[in-house]
Amino acid sequence: MTEIPTTLTTDQRRAACQALGLAPSLVHELTLGPDGLRALLNVRDREGRIIKHGPDPLTTTVHIPYEQEVTRAPA
Repeated sequence: MTEIPTTLTTDQRRAACQALGLAPSLVHELTLGPDGLRALLNVRDREGRIIKHGPDPLTTTVHIPYEQEVTRAPA
């Protein structure tokens, strides 16, 4: 039986973001679904500051689909 963790450490969060090629400081939320991963990312200005929209950070969503596996016929 697989044990499901009750929490994630900061290091685990950072490692997951880095494994996906995403800067941990930009990642607001990650969602893994049937069609791939959706990352909600904070938007930063040219000086690196998070842009606000009212009291909340401005975000954008990036969709990273799963790679389609190619099945090859036997030679």
